[in-house]
Amino acid sequence: MSKIADTGQPRIEPEADPDDEQGRLLSKTLLTPDSEPLNLFRVLVRHPELMKRVNALGGLFMAHNSVPAREREMVILRVAWATACDYEYAQHVGIARRVGLTEKEIEDLGQHTDRGSWRQEDIALLRFVDGILENGEAPNEAWRKVHSALDDSQMLELVMLVGYYKMLAAFLNTVRVPLEEGQMGLPA
Repeated sequence: MSKIADTGQPRIEPEADPDDEQGRLLSKTLLTPDSEPLNLFRVLVRHPELMKRVNALGGLFMAHNSVPAREREMVILRVAWATACDYEYAQHVGIARRVGLTEKEIEDLGQHTDRGSWRQEDIALLRFVDGILENGEAPNEAWRKVHSALDDSQMLELVMLVGYYKMLAAFLNTVRVPLEEGQMGLPA
């Protein structure tokens, strides 16, 4: 999985002096340990309607999800590795640890599925994600194996989860949203 070579300055700076509407929107977002809005939201708030829509879908995946949290974080980190998205990785690696992924599993998410000591269900999930990322569609075998553990509603959510985080990674990488103070991106 390749790393983006040009990681220069942000192309659109995070909003440093929000107006009243922006301030209201930012007050409803996730905050840093210093109680500041995340850079993702400080950039998105420059387009308030877009920010509302992006947050609504992201909130569904994080707070109202039907896909189990461990699998959700495997998907998000797999996308982060595949898209070389430091910001996405930095935001979700801690969540992944909290929902039970080990350091080795987190590292192995950046490798081919033949590496690591994944369960068969995990390998099917990773192949499902890889198929969507590489070909725009999950392979039939991976679909069948994942669907044997998830219902139709969860499968729909899973497909959209991959697409949402791929879209978000493209946004974060292209706009060059800076990491939060003290955060680390993908390992070299």
